[in-house]
Amino acid sequence: MTVFMKNLLKFWKIQWLHLSAPTKEEINSLINTYDFHELIEEDLLESSTHEKIDIYEEYMFIVLNFPKYNTQHQNYIFNEFSIILGKNIIVTMTKYDTNHIQNMIEEYTQELKEREEDEDYKISPYYILYRIIDAMYDKAGTIINKSTKDVLAMEHQLFSSSRLEKQLLESLTIKKRNIVFLKHIYIPHQEILEQLQNEIPKFYKEDLDVYFEDLSSRVDKIMNNIEKSHENIESLFDTYNTLMTIKTNSVINVLTIFSALTWVLTLISGIYGMNITLPWQNNHNFFVILMLLMVVISLTLILIFRRKKWF
Repeated sequence: MTVFMKNLLKFWKIQWLHLSAPTKEEINSLINTYDFHELIEEDLLESSTHEKIDIYEEYMFIVLNFPKYNTQHQNYIFNEFSIILGKNIIVTMTKYDTNHIQNMIEEYTQELKEREEDEDYKISPYYILYRIIDAMYDKAGTIINKSTKDVLAMEHQLFSSSRLEKQLLESLTIKKRNIVFLKHIYIPHQEILEQLQNEIPKFYKEDLDVYFEDLSSRVDKIMNNIEKSHENIESLFDTYNTLMTIKTNSVINVLTIFSALTWVLTLISGIYGMNITLPWQNNHNFFVILMLLMVVISLTLILIFRRKKWF
């Protein structure tokens, strides 16, 4: 118990233990202290566990994944969130440290001080679970809102710049990868929350359906916003590709016109550059006449191209 005593919080009869990146020693001490099932120990010791909810006789074991931003690689990684939920205890563990838990602890402590007489349900591990997930969904909303603003900024950059920069394409690619990652993180949450709504009444007599229905509604909203953000990024990708195609066609068009002009001029200069007798080659004014002829031909071709609206 002494291994993690400093992380143990008590709210009346309720114990809340939170561990960030727990060591093997801490996990073994936890299992031995509270006599949790050996399968839970195996899951906690694994480097990665898929989202799940396991129901035991006196407690539940829940695994949810939330995003953790990796600044170095500019991408999100899985921050595995393991929760053991009993009648008078909740154990929360995260693979990586997150300051949202500490903020939530402070808010929850203040909320308990201000609670009404008929709000004893707030002193329960199940309500704490609701507050934890709710806080993490607040973080998800912030992430998605930031992503939406970034996409709008990139859209403005795309249409305001005369150049299609490689950096913009890289940023779009990173955003697309991250939004797809977020989508895959939150898809399993819907099923987990549905199971929680069905199982919690078996452990706790107070009606908390309205709170977990709120979580289900929030995760639906998160998924909808992720889908919209994904569509916006896809649309921006299509716009980028379209503009790149237009730019490429414009360059090819200019090169084609240049080739057409130089072909005629090269033909004339090539003929009169031969070592054979040609008409008027001894005329002292023929060079000027030839140059004027080239200019006239060039201007005529340009006029024809303009009338055809080829450039």
